[in-house]
Formats: sequence, C-alpha cells, structure tokens
Amino acid sequence: MTKKLAGILVICIIGLLIIAGVRFAVPAGNPPMGPTVAPAPETPAPDDNITEAEAKTIAAAALPEIVRVETAKVRLEHIQDGRGERDLFEVYDRSNSTRQAQVWVDAKTGEVTDYVIHTPDRGRPADPVITMAEACAIAEKFLADRGENVGLAAAVGKCYRPHTAERTGETVAGHYLVDVSRSVRGVPCFWDGYLIDVDAVTSEVRRCCRCWDLNAARCTGDAEPVITAEEAEETLGTYLRETHGDLPGLVYHSTTLVWADNLVSATGEVPLAWEIAYDDDHYRSREPPRTDIAFVDARTGTVLSCNYHHFTD
Repeated sequence: MTKKLAGILVICIIGLLIIAGVRFAVPAGNPPMGPTVAPAPETPAPDDNITEAEAKTIAAAALPEIVRVETAKVRLEHIQDGRGERDLFEVYDRSNSTRQAQVWVDAKTGEVTDYVIHTPDRGRPADPVITMAEACAIAEKFLADRGENVGLAAAVGKCYRPHTAERTGETVAGHYLVDVSRSVRGVPCFWDGYLIDVDAVTSEVRRCCRCWDLNAARCTGDAEPVITAEEAEETLGTYLRETHGDLPGLVYHSTTLVWADNLVSATGEVPLAWEIAYDDDHYRSREPPRTDIAFVDARTGTVLSCNYHHFTD
C-alpha cells in the first residue's frame, strides 16, 4: 500500500511540473490569450457628480486663453483636510509652451475652487515692478470685475515671494500673496475667502483660490471682543515664556480680530479670536525669515493655538 501511494504521488508531481512548464514557457512579449479588455472609460462620477468632460468645459471657460477642451487632461482627486472630504477635478493644459494652467473644479457643484497659471521665468527682473499696496488693489478689482466682491473684507497683503529660476538658480521677481477674507457681521474669517497671487512684474492674477464653506450661523454671540488686543498680546507673551522660555527679540507684528474657522470641526461653534502674527530673533535668523501666528480667544483670553518651533538645523 505504501509503495502504491508513493507511485501515485510521483505521478501527480510529474503532472504538475509538466503543467507548470507549459504555463511558464511562454516567450516574453507573447502572453497567453485572455479575455479582451476594453479601454478604460473616463473616471466615473460618483453619485451626482459632474463628468470629466463637463469639468474640462468649465475649466476652459474659466481660462479660455490657456485651457482648451481638446488638449486638456483631467484627473479626479479625493481631498480630505480641515474642511472635510470632497472630490475635485484637476484640469491641466500643458500644450502651450509659454502659458500653462491648472484648474480645480468641485466635482459636486461644478464650481472653480482654484487655478494656477504658470509662465516662463526667463527674462524676469530681479526686483518687483509693483508694490504690495498695488497688488492688493489689483486683487480687489479682479474680484469686483467678476462680481465676487460681496461680503468681503478689505484685501490684506500677506507676503512677497521671490522666484528661483529653474535653469540658472537665479532669484528673480515672483509674486505677492494677497488675502481677501470673507466678512461675517463685520469680522473677517481666517479661512473663508480668497487667496490671490499677483505677479510682481506683469500685475496678472496668477492664482485665485476660493474657500466659502463656513455656515455663518456658526459664528454665534457678540462680534465685539471682551478682551483687548493688548491684553491678548500679554496673554500670548506669558504663554510663550511659560512654555518655551525667554524668546529674545519677541515682536508682535499685527493683532487682528477674526472668526477662527480654522480651529473647529465642520459643525462646531466658531470662536471669535485675536490672530497675532509674531516672530523673534530665532525666527528672523532663518533663511528665509519666518513669521508665526497664534490665536487667543477674544472673549475668554484662552490661548487657542500657538505652535512655536525652535529649529535646530
């Protein structure tokens, strides 16, 4: 019986090896015939989302001089951040050698939430041609011309960003970042509104990012602060010293009353807060110099957010 079983096992093993030899002896480049696979269709639109074709049409209408339906490419992105989860179509057109663009379209609403225009850095001067104040005026006019200036606070210049040329590594004139916040009962939101990049040489709006997610009903209570800006700065100074020790050269650059919609969940009450921009000797020694922000509750005086970093590299 033992010999019989052994013989059967040997026969089975030989059979398996023969099958394996046939299967893996197929020459490279000539795979076994299988079912015909149809070309992949465009990314399906979940639920009632718009289609890729519709996203291309919307993007082309937003930047008709750069984006064309015939040459644009598109991909669906699933975004998850502090504002929750959402799907965006990124439409990009690189067919033009001098002006290229990316446009993000909300897959649910069809709204253009962001776009960026890319232009060559060759021939740009080293220094800006326009000022920050002029950039703010350009951003406000841009929104007014589009009929999107309702419910907004005044434009605020956030910073100037030079550009490093890819080919030479040379630093040339870049762009100004301008913040035009949404206003709720006379107080600007920290998050909701527009971020706009204005070219420091050509004055062109190179980027426009729109965020308008906040339900204004969540901004409850009186819009007047209980504690003053000076008291908020004193509170922050005490917090920094107790948490990080002495910070030589600590300076407060601005203290602005805002709705801190960046600090709460999608359903929570939005605190009224003092947004304090500050730096110290350590931050100013960085390359490039750094400025940080903290938030102090304008009603209770509680430090809501402060993430000071002592860099060691």
